Amino acid sequence: MNDTSMHNFWQLVSDNADHLLTLVDEESALAQELLEEVQDQLSDMDPHLTVFCARDEAGTGIELVFGCDGYNQSIDTVLFLVAAAPPLNNIKVLAFNPRVEHIPEAIEVGDAVLELDELFFGLRNIGEELHLDLYLEELPILEDAPQTDAALMFLDAIVGEYDLMTRIHSVNWLDLPEDPLDHGLKPLIELRKQFDLLRPKRPALGEAVH
Repeated sequence: MNDTSMHNFWQLVSDNADHLLTLVDEESALAQELLEEVQDQLSDMDPHLTVFCARDEAGTGIELVFGCDGYNQSIDTVLFLVAAAPPLNNIKVLAFNPRVEHIPEAIEVGDAVLELDELFFGLRNIGEELHLDLYLEELPILEDAPQTDAALMFLDAIVGEYDLMTRIHSVNWLDLPEDPLDHGLKPLIELRKQFDLLRPKRPALGEAVH
């Protein structure tokens, strides 16, 4: 990503800042056209870059959250892009989805709804690498299934997207046994506590999670 493309991107955002502030509440063709233009410019810089637009907690502004769809090789691009952001009134620019205080009980992606209590986990250290096993009763066959996307959203909310990419070496998907607790598995809601106890002090870039 060069300085010119980065400058042009932030110029587009600055020129349309007022319109961006209304996008969360609009479903107009013009709103969709602007979002597509923003995403197109991001993709031209790096095909893995993503942006999510949402109301802030106060409800008066918005947050632009930039990510890289789990591709570790694009982490630096996200960090450089966010560091280059100009001051924008009522628009907060963030790198990666942070942990949230209130973890949702369910996440809907497309026609699929995944409830938090459907997911169990096992977390283990192998050498200096941290590996996460995710267990689901109806394991999706396809890697890009809606349930998979919803599970990764839960992980972002619980662990934080940056830590998920840099401190967990791999995420493995497994069928949920009949009695998960008897197999030593824990409900996903408990992941944050165990992760914070085991997390490597030094980021260990591992397998892409996507």
